[in-house]
Amino acid sequence: MLRRAAMGLLLLGASTGIQAAEQARAPGTTFRDCDTCPEMIVVPAGSFVMGAPGESLVIRIPQAFALGRTEVTRGEFARFIADSSYEPRPGCRSWDPALSRFNDDARRGWQNPTTPVEPTDDHPVTCVSFADARAYTDWLAHETGERYRLASEAEWEYAARGGTTTRYPWGDAPEDGCEFANTYDVTADSAYRLGWSHTGCRDGFPNLAQVGQLQANAFKLQDMIGNVQEWVLDCATDSYVGRPRDARAWEWLGGCKRRIQRGGSWLTPPDGNRSAHRAAVSEDDRGDDAGFRVARDLDQRTARAEDR
Repeated sequence: MLRRAAMGLLLLGASTGIQAAEQARAPGTTFRDCDTCPEMIVVPAGSFVMGAPGESLVIRIPQAFALGRTEVTRGEFARFIADSSYEPRPGCRSWDPALSRFNDDARRGWQNPTTPVEPTDDHPVTCVSFADARAYTDWLAHETGERYRLASEAEWEYAARGGTTTRYPWGDAPEDGCEFANTYDVTADSAYRLGWSHTGCRDGFPNLAQVGQLQANAFKLQDMIGNVQEWVLDCATDSYVGRPRDARAWEWLGGCKRRIQRGGSWLTPPDGNRSAHRAAVSEDDRGDDAGFRVARDLDQRTARAEDR
């Protein structure tokens, strides 16, 4: 009987500890589910106007969720590859310095992109398809026992805006964003001369930057705009007509061939770095300007902004 009582106290203590940990995760709280897991930020519940004027709708985010503080890094992705049997397909759309253009190169992949020339473990992983990104989140969910996934398009824009209603998270002027985003700026234009408009400021990076180098938004998230475009769960659509009015992703029965990428990248002109901008991309596409970050469902007991 004493043993049963002791066991009951241990289980009660463990349950209380888990509940306390979840309840302590108020909006803005950072945490990791393991030493090598991505660092996560708790994003509060709320509502916002999704999209640009003329194509917008009010979306409700019914409960808090967690989003990676930064994009998934090459080091984090390498641990997934080492611990699993997953083998990404080779090939990547990369910058070819000899031809001065982007070119599909079967020799390239996430391990050896052309940009930057010497990538580190702290650069975001690139040259990954939608399936590669989803395989990583499935593996992370299995390893931790938590509900990891890609963010929905609504969750992504809500998190990127951080409570703002302006064109960019920092305001309406693209040239005010070089403290917050690595985009196609004066430095990149001098190095690449891609032929399209650039942001009239200097962010300090001619191409891809290591994650977390620039200022966070109001939700403490970094690199939401620029650096690499990010895969989200939603199937690609021309408009928002008929889409869910909550945090759910818009996916088709049987799947779809094109998905949405968000946020722009280091080579994207100002119009492509708006909070509302969306790109429809083949889910098989692999480019050295695209990666992803992870989302995680939270226990419903996690504190909401309106409960504080």
